[in-house]
Amino acid sequence: MSLLAEVLAPSFLLHHAVYGSLAVGFVCPLVGVYIILRRMVFWGVALPQVSAAGIAAALMLQGLGYAWLSGGEAGERHLAIVGAVLFTGAAILALAWLERRGGSVGDGRLGALYAAAGAATILCVAWNAAGETEMMGLLKGEIVSISESDFHAMINAFAAIAAGLFLFQKELLLVSFDRDMAVTLGRSVVVWDALLYLMVGLTVSLGVMTVGPLVIFGLLVLPPMAALPWARSMGALSVLASLAGGLSALGGFLLSYSYDLPLGPVIVGAATAAWAASAALRALVDLRNGGRAAP
Repeated sequence: MSLLAEVLAPSFLLHHAVYGSLAVGFVCPLVGVYIILRRMVFWGVALPQVSAAGIAAALMLQGLGYAWLSGGEAGERHLAIVGAVLFTGAAILALAWLERRGGSVGDGRLGALYAAAGAATILCVAWNAAGETEMMGLLKGEIVSISESDFHAMINAFAAIAAGLFLFQKELLLVSFDRDMAVTLGRSVVVWDALLYLMVGLTVSLGVMTVGPLVIFGLLVLPPMAALPWARSMGALSVLASLAGGLSALGGFLLSYSYDLPLGPVIVGAATAAWAASAALRALVDLRNGGRAAP
């Protein structure tokens, strides 16, 4: 308990890392719920890598002399955010267009996008050897280096995303699972899809800048999977998934701080442990009920 009180204290040296990780841990699973239920898991694999490619491309251009934003480290971070948002937004628009045109994006196209984005990330880093250290730090999501103003902007953005997901949950759920009924009730499927994709893109872009692509994918998928066996409504699923993600982020940070381990993989490990424990407990409960799953 003393360690927890120390870490959560406002005077803690790494308080940006703590609260930033918690924000990502609580909000990413809210978006991940829709990714899981709409069977868009491969989007969760490809989009963080596309966002990382955007970061690498933006910093590569600055290293080659195309400096649009100045201001040292803060300017680099702002430029990286712009690159991440532009690349992620363009990828989402392309995937959404393909989905509406053909009914399904297809695993092959998403796999090709992931491979292309991964290769582009490595090449952009290689072409900017002078800034390789800074670029690798940003790609890994070193939130420790974030400024006070950027930190508060990130928290406000995640708060707005979470509020939007809860306020418009009924409409987003309707267009996700019964598009014909949504049209009958006068809902604009295009508008609500665009809103959901916008929130997905912002969450992925800001999350990659905060904790890196690996952690974002883990938090998009693992906490909703852990919550799925216990939820009996969309609201319950969202709350349970968010709690699982937040607790995984907090537990991962405590372990990372205590044993001097890399933060990202520890958070993913904690989320994996939560998923495994949830699945095992659900199986045990079903076994005690005579092999009958709960309704």
